[in-house]
Amino acid sequence: MRYEADIDGHQINLELERRNGRIVAVIGQRSYDLEVSTPQPGVYLMFQGDEVHEAHVWSADANSLRVTLRGRLFTASIIDRKQRRTSEHRPEGQQQLTAPMPGKVVRILLKPGDEVAAGQGIIVVEAMKMQNEIKSPKAGRILEVRVAEGETVNNNQVLAVVE
Repeated sequence: MRYEADIDGHQINLELERRNGRIVAVIGQRSYDLEVSTPQPGVYLMFQGDEVHEAHVWSADANSLRVTLRGRLFTASIIDRKQRRTSEHRPEGQQQLTAPMPGKVVRILLKPGDEVAAGQGIIVVEAMKMQNEIKSPKAGRILEVRVAEGETVNNNQVLAVVE
């Protein structure tokens, strides 16, 4: 199946096909032949040759997913081609940035009043020995930062607000 996706503000074309119990993924000009297993909900192990990659996937909101892979946090959504034809969809109004899982705030990258670009990091949260950069879903201005460095945060806790 062919898809268009938005990953951290970058639009990509991808094609996924199941073949002989494996997944063949074509992303842009690159092709990947993967064996994929799911040891628990939201955790995917991808085997490619001698390499093993672990991805954690959960819902960020009704229209997007958050994915941690190789110690990086990504926000991804499938682009609805019909909706895109009628309007270029970008988040409007205030957007709340939430913690993807319980953890500790290790860095605040921007402060209230700062301008932010879509996909730009705002806060870094460490969880399960991985640092996850929480990125802005849209260009705008930081309205609030509701946490401080060193603070422990809960899953889905609002960390910052972008307008």
